[in-house]
Amino acid sequence: MRRYDVIIAGGGVIGCSIAYRLAKSGLSVAVFDAGTAGKASIAAGGMLGAQNEFEYENPLMNIALESRAMFPDLRDELLDESGVDIELRKAGLLKVAATADDQPALLKQYAFLSSKDASVKWLEPDEVPSVESCMSNETAGAIYLEKDNQVKAPLLAHAFLQAAMNAGVHVYEQEAVIRFVVEANTVCGVHTARGLFHSDRVINAAGAWSGTLFGEEPGYMPPIIPVKGECVSVKLSEAAPVKTVFAVDGCYIVPKRNKEMLIGATSYPGSFDSSVTAGGIRSLLNRAARLLPVLDEGIIDRMWTGVRPQLSDGLPIIGAHPSIKGLYICTGHYRNGILLSPITGVLMEQYLNGCEKTAAVLAPFSPSRFQIKKEELLV
Repeated sequence: MRRYDVIIAGGGVIGCSIAYRLAKSGLSVAVFDAGTAGKASIAAGGMLGAQNEFEYENPLMNIALESRAMFPDLRDELLDESGVDIELRKAGLLKVAATADDQPALLKQYAFLSSKDASVKWLEPDEVPSVESCMSNETAGAIYLEKDNQVKAPLLAHAFLQAAMNAGVHVYEQEAVIRFVVEANTVCGVHTARGLFHSDRVINAAGAWSGTLFGEEPGYMPPIIPVKGECVSVKLSEAAPVKTVFAVDGCYIVPKRNKEMLIGATSYPGSFDSSVTAGGIRSLLNRAARLLPVLDEGIIDRMWTGVRPQLSDGLPIIGAHPSIKGLYICTGHYRNGILLSPITGVLMEQYLNGCEKTAAVLAPFSPSRFQIKKEELLV
């Protein structure tokens, strides 16, 4: 009999972060992934935009800020535990109004963010190039967020995966969870092509594919929306930006080592399609080059797509299934999976080990907020 203390469906950065923390707490853990563990994170820009992402009060902001603050120590920890350098880059982020029409919304966000953190700065159009010399001087201003740094997303996912395996986690790749095994409203394992694996605690962390694992179960179907995004990387040979640039319209440019610029991302809600469109890449390159003209001198290195999980209310689901004992859900981080991966692993480890304080922290993200009422099932 193959039995584990905890089984995790999904080997992305969230699933591997949880697995690592649970294994370090002394539990036996198995991770199942339909493909290659950590592969989804190849598509991510790696931004740690704990301030960039928020324009008003949001229950996610506090844990986002806490998670961002974890990265310096996490870099050292994962280097020790996995041998992988996640390439934490402390250069800050510019949130930019590309046009005058973008400025009012950005000024409103600046007022909100600066009321909470004096380090948040507003830059007039002529000041923007003084903070990032490669920036166009024809913007309508920018917010400078010096604490919103970045990592290399594939390396973070690989570091969590390797650290988890070094801690004793069993990772099953190319091994999809077909369904959860539930008896008397209690989870008792998962079925894969290999057969039954037993556990009385199972975590659904399958990202954009999380919803497919609920099958036809009546009474609960969280509105997980797959959102396809296209990205392109450009290699520069001479001058290169050092700060992440994020436009109000959603286009971003993330500088990596060796003068590689990651540019993203288009957005196609409801799509799992993995093709890259000419129109999508053309739009990204045009929007990015208006902000950083030096990109026109670069060479296109690669193009790719990724699928992000989004919930209808914009918040992730983190917590216990509302009606199945022992089943937990951890998905819907959307474009903040990299940023939130450290805190998610810690919170889930505490939650599964009975920490009441953590249960209160996770209340706004409870899966029960999407529970279907009995009277709705009868309609």
